[in-house]
Amino acid sequence: MNFTSTGNNFGAGAIAFKSHQEENYVVLNAKFSYRTDSPEYLAADVLEIYVPDLSIERSAVTGVMMRFIDRRTFSSRTYSYDGGTVLKSWIKDKNTLCIEKLTNFDDKGEIIIYVQALYTMLGRSGNPIRGTMTRLEFSQETQYLRWNYDSLCVIFDHWVFLHMEFSSCSYAYRDLPWECNMDNFPKDVAADVPFPGGSNQFNPSVNGMSEAHIENGVFTCQERELGFDSTGYDPFIFAYLVRDNE
Repeated sequence: MNFTSTGNNFGAGAIAFKSHQEENYVVLNAKFSYRTDSPEYLAADVLEIYVPDLSIERSAVTGVMMRFIDRRTFSSRTYSYDGGTVLKSWIKDKNTLCIEKLTNFDDKGEIIIYVQALYTMLGRSGNPIRGTMTRLEFSQETQYLRWNYDSLCVIFDHWVFLHMEFSSCSYAYRDLPWECNMDNFPKDVAADVPFPGGSNQFNPSVNGMSEAHIENGVFTCQERELGFDSTGYDPFIFAYLVRDNE
């Protein structure tokens, strides 16, 4: 089910959501941005998004990802030092989605939020759901991208859980746009997904945060943060995504 927010308390304008809703959980998808210098944001203690009635009245805390843009030019070439982290979020009542306010990066001016989360009902038991884990299979005409064996998805009728873990890229392709087929992933999923990982020289308190796109069973990523392939940072994708058959 798609819907649009009815308002918020931090100056973000209308926010479009995809959702799948059951009596004891909700999957929500949205991508939006806000200005850290807006009067509404400055006055807020917690970021609140007001929405039409949800199927659950309150939820346990779950994570959403935030990303800021940081581009710097050296010797006439511009480099990405985009970064980000995970924020707490929760459904406060059937009409209010809350996200914690983190002020550490207010100097960046604009913050992007990715809501790709499953919210479980707080204080109510329910029948558990069970899916089958599928190890992802990838293909390319030239096989320059490699993914960890732990890359997987769990497919349900109306949504899918996705976990991808980057392994390596052939040297000649490291600075080029990437594209690969996700052969056994549902074709009815379309989303921009945050792609955290990599060292971040100018924002050392967080890792790098790039952005990828998934649509029609194809993964694309136009560019990566400069420290993306640093040793030990293990870039990954972790998302609950609503299928468009909803």
